[in-house]
Amino acid sequence: AWHLLTSEPITSKEEALKIVSYYERRWLIEDFHKVWKSEGTEVEQLRMQSKDNLERLSVVLAFIATRLLQLRFMNESDELSKSSCEQVLKGKAWKLMWLKLESKKLPKEAPNISWAYNGIARLGGWKNTKRTGRASIKTLWQGWFRLQTILEGYELAKSLD
Repeated sequence: AWHLLTSEPITSKEEALKIVSYYERRWLIEDFHKVWKSEGTEVEQLRMQSKDNLERLSVVLAFIATRLLQLRFMNESDELSKSSCEQVLKGKAWKLMWLKLESKKLPKEAPNISWAYNGIARLGGWKNTKRTGRASIKTLWQGWFRLQTILEGYELAKSLD
């Protein structure tokens, strides 16, 4: 048996279950902080000239950390992993990633979330050598960053015309 201590007033079973549900969500918050601060975007390593710049970049990286967690969560859900990758990647992004990673023509429809997860992980250097099917957040971050570099290169090349 375990005991959950709280400073919240509890007068009913429903209130107790609400506190337990908050505790259960704690792990998602812990994961977010791990992705945002140390294992993913490494916001703690930032050194900026001004407080304003640090705040702005921290917010941008928080959104990216959320996106990486969303991608991992969707990939781990049997139902969500089969839905279109356009839920997490814009058309240009998944198409450029397809052209980079696959040796086939672009499909008519967007591939699924699972493909996007594996593709971003592969861009980050993941080879699934342990056969777990799960890339580290650091690898996903590196893959996400590389995909953004590919997108930027595409936009720059388009501007040459």
